[in-house]
Amino acid sequence: MLKEKQILEEQNVNVVVELSGFIEPLKPFELHMPSRVLFGLGVVEKIGAEAKMMKAQNVLIVTDLGVLKAGVAGKVQESLLSEGIKTEVWDQVETEPSLPCVEKLLVRIAQGGFDLLIGVGGGSCMDAAKSAAVLARNEGPPEDYFAGGKKAFTSRPLPCITVPTTAGTGAEITWDAVIKDRTGIKAVFEHPYVMPMLAIVDPVMSTSMPPRLTASSGIDALAHAIESSLTRFTNPITLALALQSIRLISSNLRTAVYQGNNIEARYNMALATLTEAFSEMNAGDIEAHGFGHLIGSIYKIPHGIACGIALPYAMEFNVVVSADRLALIAEAMGEDVLGLPVREAAYKAVHAVKRIIEDVGLPTTLREVGVKREELPRLAEQAVTIPWIKVMFSYAVREMNRELAMKLLEDMWEGKLGAQ
Repeated sequence: MLKEKQILEEQNVNVVVELSGFIEPLKPFELHMPSRVLFGLGVVEKIGAEAKMMKAQNVLIVTDLGVLKAGVAGKVQESLLSEGIKTEVWDQVETEPSLPCVEKLLVRIAQGGFDLLIGVGGGSCMDAAKSAAVLARNEGPPEDYFAGGKKAFTSRPLPCITVPTTAGTGAEITWDAVIKDRTGIKAVFEHPYVMPMLAIVDPVMSTSMPPRLTASSGIDALAHAIESSLTRFTNPITLALALQSIRLISSNLRTAVYQGNNIEARYNMALATLTEAFSEMNAGDIEAHGFGHLIGSIYKIPHGIACGIALPYAMEFNVVVSADRLALIAEAMGEDVLGLPVREAAYKAVHAVKRIIEDVGLPTTLREVGVKREELPRLAEQAVTIPWIKVMFSYAVREMNRELAMKLLEDMWEGKLGAQ
């Protein structure tokens, strides 16, 4: 970094804030973007016409009972039927789906001869549809294709459209899908073929979300945005997208939670989620999602809540290597960092995140969700040995080991954060 700073100064560039050496000047990077996104109020009504343009004749809507009972999946089905497209609804997606759930879906796809899947719901429904779409065209045990596993997908997927009814996961466009392995631990399918062909993001679809689901999915979006700002794959474009998402979430999540029918807040949260998804799918997640997947899997804690518990502690863990980026996050969250030393500004971000989690009524310690202190050593060991968890730490700037994992878990259990 000193050499890079010297080069800039020799070129008469005024260096005000030192960027981390992990975003190197002139460093090449790669971007993956989805095929298409339709975003806006009422755009779900276009799904029938879109499916018709894809020449779909036999469509399977993949959803869960809650979404079906809320009448949201019905809007999608009506649009498809209005175009004369044969349609069936499969409503058996589990909360945080497992491999057996996806395998049941694959059987129905094979039996029905469907030529298009539409995932309607939260991340679970969209991830189930995305996983089934790609696994339907790639042979062999599904677990072989998990990130950190034996194989990569080689055949293109069955066409898939996603329609989110929550604002948080970003699953509507990302090239990954979270599915529990056969032991109940969350794993990830991660490949460009996992990306859907089209995402239809209609903020109206999220107005039926209850407050706690709004809160947990919104904190998941915040975790994606913040973590993707701190990885070793962060680049200037993903960082700009992540910071914009952080601004939108910081300004709108509280309103969306406590005034669920506020369409402006819902619109901005849907936009924030879409924005962070572009960042996260390219730069990845780090410690908060690694520990969130582990804790959520073992203790059956909703995904956004589990990642939210880990988030401020993961941010503090990165102060020593990414204080400059954390200072930018603090500014995006509306914190006054003018004239502050960069480390002090970084801690403003850590505590601002803890406050927003508390403000929307979610826990910030492992104690609050029933984790016993004597269980922490086992969790630390699992964090650094389970392949699907270890792979998430590979995106991080800091290396993870058992001792560091134990220290992070102890801090999460006690609620211990540094400099106020």
